[in-house]
Amino acid sequence: MSQVFGTPRLPAHAVARTDRLGRAITLAPVLPERRAILFTGPPGAGKTRELDHAQELAARHGWTAIRVEASAREPLEHRFTRAIGADLSKLRREFGGFRVRKLRRAVRDLTQRQRKVQHGAEVRIGGGPVQFVTKKQWDATPQDNLGTTLHDVADRLGELAPDRPVLLMVDNVDAASPYDLAGLNELAEHLEHSGRPVWLVAAGGSLSTSRLLAASQRVPFEVRELGPMSDAELTSILTVPLERAGIPYEQAGVDALVRSANGDPGRLRTLADTALELGGITAGGAAAAIERVQSRSAVLYQARWDKSTNPQKAVLAAVAGGQPLAEIPGQWQQIDEARQELVARGLIRESAEQPLVADPGMQSWLNKTLSQAAPQVPSLAPAAGIPSLEAGPARTAGQVLGTAREPSYTVDRQDAEGRPISLDQRVPGGTTVLFTGEPGMGKSRELERAQGLAAREGWIAVRVEASPREPLENRLIRAISQDLDAVREHFGAGAARTLKKDLDQLAGRSRHPQSGNEVRVGVPGAFQVVAKEQHESDEVDEVGSTLNELADRLGEIAAAKGEPLLLMVDNLDNASDRDLVAVTELSARLEQNRRPVFLIAAGSDRTTSRLLAASGGQAGIETDVVSRFDIRKLEPFTDAELRPALAEPLRQAAVPHTPEAVDHLVRAANGNPARLRALATTALTLSTTLTTPVAEQATTHHDEASRPLYEAAWHNCTPAEKSLLAQAAQTTPGIPLPPATNSRWPVESAATRPLAQGLLRATPTHLTLANPGLRTYLQTRLNHTTPHSTPQLTTASGRPTPRTPERGDRPLHLNR
Repeated sequence: MSQVFGTPRLPAHAVARTDRLGRAITLAPVLPERRAILFTGPPGAGKTRELDHAQELAARHGWTAIRVEASAREPLEHRFTRAIGADLSKLRREFGGFRVRKLRRAVRDLTQRQRKVQHGAEVRIGGGPVQFVTKKQWDATPQDNLGTTLHDVADRLGELAPDRPVLLMVDNVDAASPYDLAGLNELAEHLEHSGRPVWLVAAGGSLSTSRLLAASQRVPFEVRELGPMSDAELTSILTVPLERAGIPYEQAGVDALVRSANGDPGRLRTLADTALELGGITAGGAAAAIERVQSRSAVLYQARWDKSTNPQKAVLAAVAGGQPLAEIPGQWQQIDEARQELVARGLIRESAEQPLVADPGMQSWLNKTLSQAAPQVPSLAPAAGIPSLEAGPARTAGQVLGTAREPSYTVDRQDAEGRPISLDQRVPGGTTVLFTGEPGMGKSRELERAQGLAAREGWIAVRVEASPREPLENRLIRAISQDLDAVREHFGAGAARTLKKDLDQLAGRSRHPQSGNEVRVGVPGAFQVVAKEQHESDEVDEVGSTLNELADRLGEIAAAKGEPLLLMVDNLDNASDRDLVAVTELSARLEQNRRPVFLIAAGSDRTTSRLLAASGGQAGIETDVVSRFDIRKLEPFTDAELRPALAEPLRQAAVPHTPEAVDHLVRAANGNPARLRALATTALTLSTTLTTPVAEQATTHHDEASRPLYEAAWHNCTPAEKSLLAQAAQTTPGIPLPPATNSRWPVESAATRPLAQGLLRATPTHLTLANPGLRTYLQTRLNHTTPHSTPQLTTASGRPTPRTPERGDRPLHLNR
């Protein structure tokens, strides 16, 4: 094989990749504000090459880069431990042994585990031919070692040189377990808020965004999609190496190879190498090379076909033959899911009207194999409808709007009765406060305000985040242990010592003592017969303490000082059922104690129903514990309430703007402050003056950039949920809720999860899409043309839910 064009990871000529909006994909020397970047794309799109480039960038600038590859065989912490351990000597030479000391300790503790060592003692009686021996053994590790986390390791790396970036790089995230994916999300969130110069750079397939969203209901990454290259980009990849090597070529041959490559640089390299083997890049050589490559690839085409499921085969056959997807028999949700999986596999590509087979050779093979006439393959050049956007001055967004946790303008929220929602404006009505609402409504921001209140008043506030990766007890133990110095300062050394003992007991476990007896008969040192017995001790197990006992101790400490103490738990949606049981038990204990210890938590509306079930334990029948919570729901803003959140920062920063532009962004936000912030950030990146055309362009730009997240949310929906979202996307003002009859219950059941995830929004009479950008995406994807009434919901087995036909009902299709 010729080496004129290089290899996939070391191409002879590389082009700077851009997305469909004209934004740079490849990392530049000026790193982005977002601390987590995820490269996605189908196989062969160049994701690993982007990580290679980032690693080369770090080497040129003297940055620290730690690179691992996710694996299904071992946890991500183990791979990071090994990679950082291998670089410790290099880091020691750069920063000195003293500065690397904390990092070395954190790396050691990251995977440290107890060895379950047992201690023992025995007593021997008798020195003659007969000896009686009694002995006892017990565990020497009575406490679980919670160790450190990847957060601590990242912090230690960031402390080495505050002015030098650190890149933590993870390739092939598709191979990671859900446990590791949740860990990556948490690490990305931590880096975003830590302020340290540490970036997380990851790469995965087209469905990695969906898997990250499913792991912990969020994707805190800046997603950069690597799509097909343009013909101009492919032409330079082909002609520049030829000119450097002094190899003549015909433009007609180049054009033929580029058309056959169809946006895939790997396929172009194979075609060009084959053409050189056959005599050169001419029109005839290109035709011969295309025929040979397609012939050799037939076995691969067959394997891809054999690997496909029946719905995927149906989609492949329809796309290859130009048949509309709406005409494929079967449930449209299964067809849509097969379509998305084929896109992730790189076999088909989306286009404005009809998906297309990515490899023209496979399209020809499919049509020949399935005895269909091959349709003309449309060009897959990037759409010309979206202009390339030039970045504005770097100062704008962050300085004007502030950060998500510390916005430059704070909007005071009120409930339906006009009462303030924030704890710094309204004291809690009990010992447990629960902030609820759809994503983006500001629940975490309310915890920030409560934490700020505690800081101003000099109170202790311990904040953790619920996670599917580890029990809530572990996170609270670690967080309180890290705040023991503050406890000592506020409440005295005695209180800190007592609390430390309680924390140790909370992590304690049974020591499983064993006892035994032996009788030895014979001459010691010559010959002995031993009879022995060993059994577990009858002693009571040391079961340690629970969060309730910890709450008792914290209550005693806080009451003695007369100073509140806040226990804060964010993102309760990710908590396990066992953790929610612990939360309800802790809440009941705090109310019973009536001490100045408060539990402040945040989660979606669905969390409330999960807490009700958890309060009943194994039975699942709710108690009245949750009814005594001070539940504060953050409803969507009205336009009048949301407008100052943008208008005031613009006015204070003296940014030129028009009221009409502000109104456009506020309407596009649809009551969601997080979406308004994202839209405004995009607008301020496009221009230093906010006008209506800029606001409209920013809305289009942001919605197009959010398409990977919309696809991820759509992919994770059940068939019934997809039916509901599809129906909501094509009706105004939304789906009317049926009367309180049997036809209503399937609709409410299907809406439960989309409502909690912020995809749907409920009114007393309708279900609507919460995000106008998602509506646009679904309308484009599904291209509905006829109105429908209530959606056709399906059961878990895939069979439609029985429903009495209503006048005007029509089947729900994928009309592409």
